[in-house]
Amino acid sequence: MNAGDAVLLPDGISAHLYVVLAVLEDGSLVMCHFTKLRPHSDVTCIIQPGEHSFVTEVTSVRYDQAYHCCGDGVAAFERLIMRRFEPLSEALFTRVRRGALDSPQTPDKVKALLR
Repeated sequence: MNAGDAVLLPDGISAHLYVVLAVLEDGSLVMCHFTKLRPHSDVTCIIQPGEHSFVTEVTSVRYDQAYHCCGDGVAAFERLIMRRFEPLSEALFTRVRRGALDSPQTPDKVKALLR
């Protein structure tokens, strides 16, 4: 996996587009996912329809659920992939990653890994 890769993963009820924010030296991943924009959503990074082929309605990034996937978790993550999408464009990836650092909802541990 590479930074900017986008994959569809199940979440128990539906599925979300997960994005690799970083691949660390040990092979672990820093991840976040996209979700439909709702009144309570984090608006740090809003994605418009057409900015990625998966996005068909105004979307936000769930920075509050960003996480570090390491060890056996990486293999388990890869087994769960329902579909691979094209990576984010460079411009969109830059916005999403910058948003992870700017959002007050991103866990401090995730921010530290991205710095």
